[in-house]
Amino acid sequence: QTLSARARRVPAVAVVVAAPASRAGAMLSSMATVLRSVCASGGDAGESSPASLSPQSAPRFVPQQRARRSSTQNRAMGPIMMDRREEPALDFSTFNDDDEIASSATPAAAAASAAAAGQPEPEVSSQGPVSVSTRIEYAAVPRGRAQDIFGIVTLQAEAVDAATSGAEQRQPLDLMCVLDVSGSMTGEKLELVKKAVRFVIEESHSTDRVSIVTFNSEAARPLRLCRMDVQGKSEAIASTYRLCAGGGTRIASGLEAAMQVAERRRHRSPVSAILLLTDGQDGSSARGYASMLARAQRAGCSLYAFGFGADHDSRLLSDLAEQAQTPFTFVEDVGQIGAAFAGAVGGLASVVAQNVKVVLDCQATVKAVHTPFAVSREGNRVVIEIPDLLADERRDVLVELSVPEETGAIHETCLLRASAQYFGLAAGAVAQTQAVDMVLQRTTIEEPQPEMEPDEEVVSQRHRVEVAQTLQDATAHGDAGRFQDAQQLLAAQAAKMKGSKKRSAVSEGLVLELEDAQNRMQSRSSWQNGGSAELRDAMQMHRMQRATNVSMSSACSNEKRSKAMYLTKGQQEWVSKA
Repeated sequence: QTLSARARRVPAVAVVVAAPASRAGAMLSSMATVLRSVCASGGDAGESSPASLSPQSAPRFVPQQRARRSSTQNRAMGPIMMDRREEPALDFSTFNDDDEIASSATPAAAAASAAAAGQPEPEVSSQGPVSVSTRIEYAAVPRGRAQDIFGIVTLQAEAVDAATSGAEQRQPLDLMCVLDVSGSMTGEKLELVKKAVRFVIEESHSTDRVSIVTFNSEAARPLRLCRMDVQGKSEAIASTYRLCAGGGTRIASGLEAAMQVAERRRHRSPVSAILLLTDGQDGSSARGYASMLARAQRAGCSLYAFGFGADHDSRLLSDLAEQAQTPFTFVEDVGQIGAAFAGAVGGLASVVAQNVKVVLDCQATVKAVHTPFAVSREGNRVVIEIPDLLADERRDVLVELSVPEETGAIHETCLLRASAQYFGLAAGAVAQTQAVDMVLQRTTIEEPQPEMEPDEEVVSQRHRVEVAQTLQDATAHGDAGRFQDAQQLLAAQAAKMKGSKKRSAVSEGLVLELEDAQNRMQSRSSWQNGGSAELRDAMQMHRMQRATNVSMSSACSNEKRSKAMYLTKGQQEWVSKA
């Protein structure tokens, strides 16, 4: 009763169970000594000072005999001096307490319920918000010549009219916000995160559901998956005010708790996402992230990773984003947290298509398919699987083809036929685009040749793919401390693009990206103080063709504008309100 408030917050407390009376007094006295040392050292819960609680000084309680107990008894009595990493902090069996989805279910929600019930898939429709087009590097190639050539297959999602994008048009969201509340988040960072989450809560529709998971040395779930009606918003906002910082950083525990929320929910909204926000390094040894991401996909959840400040584990978060096929967002200036969070949620609120499969039936030999998404081949057919498309979003697949020699009076060669199948959320049905051909004109050597200038769009996409690869290679040099090699690589790619005959606005923006990367890799200090995270953010953004914000860090060496190339109108609206 006389322990200080600090001692009462210590999460791991030994319990004396069935000890002989002769030993109980000594054990309790030793425990009191430990707690006094924690208070005296000023240690916070989860981050005890090694000096005050060393293995040598801390008492060790080893029962002489331990009777076998049932699992029920173990849960009731608790472990004796169990390692905190092994002790389950949450009872995941209670996580099936999510609120019901609103009765006014969208067609997408109804279709998801039908699929879960084992009902037949809906018929394929040719009407939908996604279209496919193709472009080729050169308009014509002489018939008697074999040549390698580039082309692009472009998916374009329709924009959603803001005047008609109300609650009845937008898909319900399930958002699991996984928030770092370790000691390093104390002060302004945590206050800005709380404000960003409250913004999302306030902007949510009554059909949306939000859950809040926190982690430091262990995970907690301050808010179940709660519907954002008036009562739910009040409960959610109140939970943000109760958040406080302290302890270590175990990202894996936070993600595991969020995964349990996603997997155990009784109902599922059409669009679901886990939003991970952290500013630190994972101090745990658990590294089961690949299996977590596989579970997220099976649960129908995307994962977005946000790293704050220069001290977070950018390599880990970037790897997570790469495996999740989403952008990694580096927030260098903490004041931009709200905009980044809003841009991500604004994108999720505008998803128009899921489970997109781009099918290429190729007549020419495909040498390479440049895309970050999963690619499978069977004979002359290539299939690219893209998780989702936002309204007004564009995705380009760059293909490298071998054009065969043609003889006789052939005037054109069909290189491939492209189409896409996807699940349209507005209709709640599978849709199929019209197939389009990539056709190359063939001429005779004697005929006047058309202007042999490469297509501007194809050149821009080649530059985008090359820059993303260059940033990835430069990042590997930076991680190994080879900063001069990285500088040379970036400078060579920038010079190549500046010397290109076809330079578009996209290409100009990519050159600025390379120049800023060079500045970020001048030394180990600049690399560790944000350079690593900035390059990984840019690399993943250009590969995915998706961004979460247009905020430019104060540490940027130029007025680069690459983020604006990918932010959609729907995302811009959310960012402007944030």
